[in-house]
Amino acid sequence: MNIPSSSIHVPFRRTAYQCLRQTQLSSRMPLHGVQRQHQHQHQQCRLLSAKSTPSMSRFTVNPQRRASAQISANSVQRCKRTIVVCLAGIVASGLGMYAVIASSELDKNVPNDKKAPSTPSQSDRGSNMGRIIKLDGPSGLEENPTTIVVDGVEQVPTGNSTIPNFPKSIKLPDSSSQHIDRRVGDALPSNSQTEEYTLIGLGIRTVSFLSIQVYVVGLYIAKSDIAALQQLMVRRAATPVSVSAVNESAVPATSLISTERETLKQMLLDPEQGEEVWNQILRENGIRTALRIVPTRNTDFLHLRDGWVRAITARAQSANAYAKALAAKQGSGMPAGAEVVSEFADESFGNAINEFKTLFGGGVRKNVPKGQILYLLRNKVGGLESMFDTGSGNPMVWLGEVKDERVSRLLWVGYLAGKKVASEGARKSIVDGIMQIVERPVGTVAQRIA
Repeated sequence: MNIPSSSIHVPFRRTAYQCLRQTQLSSRMPLHGVQRQHQHQHQQCRLLSAKSTPSMSRFTVNPQRRASAQISANSVQRCKRTIVVCLAGIVASGLGMYAVIASSELDKNVPNDKKAPSTPSQSDRGSNMGRIIKLDGPSGLEENPTTIVVDGVEQVPTGNSTIPNFPKSIKLPDSSSQHIDRRVGDALPSNSQTEEYTLIGLGIRTVSFLSIQVYVVGLYIAKSDIAALQQLMVRRAATPVSVSAVNESAVPATSLISTERETLKQMLLDPEQGEEVWNQILRENGIRTALRIVPTRNTDFLHLRDGWVRAITARAQSANAYAKALAAKQGSGMPAGAEVVSEFADESFGNAINEFKTLFGGGVRKNVPKGQILYLLRNKVGGLESMFDTGSGNPMVWLGEVKDERVSRLLWVGYLAGKKVASEGARKSIVDGIMQIVERPVGTVAQRIA
């Protein structure tokens, strides 16, 4: 049977096309699903990773950070332990200091009458030889209530660690003898005639607002002149008149009672009255006194001289100004030809100041090491004599003299009276020493010292 070719090809091609179409559709569907599945899984992974990242970063700790935190904690603990130990040490130190102070105060407060009296045996006396013996001091030295004996010499405490003591009495060359052949720089022979001087009071010279201690100064008086000073002070306190108008024959008093001593003390401490009293005593009465000056630090004569010259010049200028003011106040009421002139306004006083500058100009010595002694003597006529003692058994050196008594008087008053003195402690100590002198009858103090 003959079949046309066209009828055979049409169904075959249709069938083949349908088969291929179905095959393509079936093959495409899994690929598309796989892609979607992969995309879905990829999105889930991204979501999971995004969600897990914060939690991982939150719970992950850097090892170095952990170590540093541990070190910081250890440092804090160590500091706390150190603070506790320091506080414990401070408390222990305070308790120890309190115990020491309390025990020392108990020892000091033990009454003397409760101590069993005992007489030292011969062996005790032998063992005590060479030791420092403490004695009751004069009532005038309130700040230094005790004196001590060192190497057989009675000493008075100064309150300075460098120069701890001053001798109660010293021997100096007799200023009444004539020294015609004595020259500046000569050594004073040890066998020369001497005079014994007794300490009245002492103090420390300080400078600047820091109160730097420069030297210790003490005022001594010739033992044979104590009665004269005593009589003058008694008359000043017992006579109810002006200091310059005291009648020496009108006062029979030989000592002062407590109220009179207090009046004299206030008079000497008063800037104006004290200066008037000491000027009168130093100007008209031949009382020999001496200043003993011992530096507490190395210094030189020029430094000491400049301070003294300033003090002397200031007091002289003050006296000149007072004389001018008094002359202007009196005015026409003064008699014809009379005038008020200061005693320090003439040319001779200026020449005396120049002599004083030359005396301490460093010609013989320039430096004054600490511990060495400078003596300034005021003789019976008011002349100033200066000597220097280097110690170590060497003889004293003669520095020179200034004969004008005004120079030494102003220099002495600079330590004794006025609104501003070189050493307030020295002035108070000297006044206390004067009170000790006037509380006894005239003429008995020197006998007591002897």
